[in-house]
Amino acid sequence: MLWGRAASRCSIPECRRELVIDAVDTDDSSLVGEAAHIVSGQPDGPRGDPSFPLERLDKYDNLILFCNVHHKQADDQVSHFTVDYLKRLKADHEKWVREALSTFDPVKQADDERWAAYIEEWALRCGLDHWYDETNALLQATPYVRKEFFDNLHAVIEWLLSRIWPDRYPELRQALESFRRVANDFVIVFGKHSTEKEGREFYFTERFYKIREWNPELYDLLGKRFDYHVDLVQDLTCEMTRAANYVCDLVRSAIDPSFRIGQGVLLVRRGVGTDLKERVYRLEYTPEERALLPYPGLEEFLQVRTSRDVSFGEGEDPTTG
Repeated sequence: MLWGRAASRCSIPECRRELVIDAVDTDDSSLVGEAAHIVSGQPDGPRGDPSFPLERLDKYDNLILFCNVHHKQADDQVSHFTVDYLKRLKADHEKWVREALSTFDPVKQADDERWAAYIEEWALRCGLDHWYDETNALLQATPYVRKEFFDNLHAVIEWLLSRIWPDRYPELRQALESFRRVANDFVIVFGKHSTEKEGREFYFTERFYKIREWNPELYDLLGKRFDYHVDLVQDLTCEMTRAANYVCDLVRSAIDPSFRIGQGVLLVRRGVGTDLKERVYRLEYTPEERALLPYPGLEEFLQVRTSRDVSFGEGEDPTTG
C-alpha cells in the first residue's frame, strides 16, 4: 500500500525522486527509499508517543515514504516535520500520484494490495521469521519439529488452496502453488513416521528400526529404511526452503522491492555431521529450475533431488518393491 500509493517516490514535493534504481548488468536493483514512521516506533524517538498503540506502529496509516535523505531530515528536524505535517504531506503526495501520474493504475494498485495482504499472511502462517530455527530441528540425525510449526504448515496448505487470487502475477501464483505442493508432501512424509510424546511440544520421528526380537536381518532392513526416510524428510525440508525463497524473490520483483530485504533469504542449518561440524545452506532454484512449477511432485522429485544445490538422499526407497 505504502509504496504503491506513493508510486515508489519520495513524498517531499520538491523531491519526488523514484526510489528504485534499475538493475545494471553487474548488479541488482538498488533501493534508495525508506518507510518512515510518522509516530516513532520508540517512545523517545522522533515524534515518539508512549500512548500510541503498539499494534499500529508499523501499519500503513503510520508510515510515509521518503528517500533516505529526507527520512534523515524528517527525523532530525522534528519541530518542522510534526505528526500533523507528515500526515498532510502523505495525503497530498498520494493525491498528486492519483491525479498527475499517468502511470498510476488504480486497478493494479488494488490487486497489489490484495496480493500484499495474502503474502503477509502466508509469511506469518509459515513462520518465515523463525524458519532458520524451526527447520534446524528437521535437519538433525533424528528429525523432530515443533507442533505449532508443523500444524501451521499443515493448515497453510488448505489456506493457499482456498484463496481467491487476482489474475495478475500468474508466475507468483504458480510459485505459491509449488510451495503448497512441496509442503503437502513434506507433511505426509514426515507424518508417516512421527510420534507425539505426552507433555512435549514436538513431533518426533519414530525410531522404527528398534525392534524387540533378535532379528539382525530385519533390523538392518529397517535401519536402511529409517535412513532413507530421514534423508527424504531433510530433502523435502530443503525443497520447501527453495520454494519459499522463490516466492519471496517473485514478490520483490512484482509487488514490493523491499519485501524481507532486512531479513534476507531463508537459510537452513543442518545438525552435526561425521566431521562434528554444522552446515549452513542457502537454498535456491537455479534459473533452469525456475519453471512455472519448480517442484515436480514427489514421484519425480525422488529422481531429480540429487540435481539440486544440496541433497542428502537419492532415488526411491531401495528396501521396498
